[in-house]
Amino acid sequence: MSSFLSPTVRVPASTSNLGAGFDCLGLALDLWLEASLVPGPGAPEYAGELATVKPGSDVMVAHLSACGLTDRFHLIARSDIPVSRGLGSSAAARVAAVTLEQLARDGRLQLDEVFARAASAEGHPDNAGPAVYGGLVLSAARPTKLTIHSDVRVALAVPQQLVETGAARAVLPENVVREKAVAQASRAAALVAGLANGDGELIEFGMQDEIALPYRKDLIPGLDQAIHAGRAAGAYGVTTSGSGSTVLGFASASRARDVAAAMAEALTQNDNPATAMTPEVSDTGVTKLLT
Repeated sequence: MSSFLSPTVRVPASTSNLGAGFDCLGLALDLWLEASLVPGPGAPEYAGELATVKPGSDVMVAHLSACGLTDRFHLIARSDIPVSRGLGSSAAARVAAVTLEQLARDGRLQLDEVFARAASAEGHPDNAGPAVYGGLVLSAARPTKLTIHSDVRVALAVPQQLVETGAARAVLPENVVREKAVAQASRAAALVAGLANGDGELIEFGMQDEIALPYRKDLIPGLDQAIHAGRAAGAYGVTTSGSGSTVLGFASASRARDVAAAMAEALTQNDNPATAMTPEVSDTGVTKLLT
């Protein structure tokens, strides 16, 4: 083990799929999980959005325990990332745990190893990519950082209601007809081009997911109304962030706040109280902090 006695890391939130980029496209957001290993055994300490987390269900503790690190350190973690809302809280936790293990082992941060291990543990790479590398990431033959236009902004409506990823994946069909698969490929390509060029028409086309969203809509009360409200307020397109329950819109800088407020109000009026948020895109992924 390294003499680096108190590793601390920051990992960003992420929104994934973004419409047609199912399980392969994700974007890092300026909301953060910060986690430290403090010398000496003890119970983990949580704050922020993690305040109600039970250590027995925490993937960070499970990973660190399996590595034997909880015999020498205890975990302190604080997060601004809402849990089970489709904003990459699980991926951020897995990235943090693997990174803390690396730093405790030899003091070096190896991003490609962190990505590979976190994506494998998650079972899909779309959130792990931006959590590790920052920005807009396509998980293809290798994770590839893409460009997002400076005037494309994120608008979120974050409900109090949770959606567990397992439950959201369970409602998906086992098979997809060829026509839908072809349409999804076209939309995913349009989405990437639209985000890079700030082309609202391409973004709109690319956010129309035909594989996951139709089967998940009933998990989020008021989703149809939120999509309509966001579009009416000026969004290029609206969909769920990951598997939900957060609703995601892309809009111009001048419209993002109005879009977020309209979507949150629509959910709230449909007995699904929600908060509007407009976080910046984070071009930075997991970071080792000086301690």
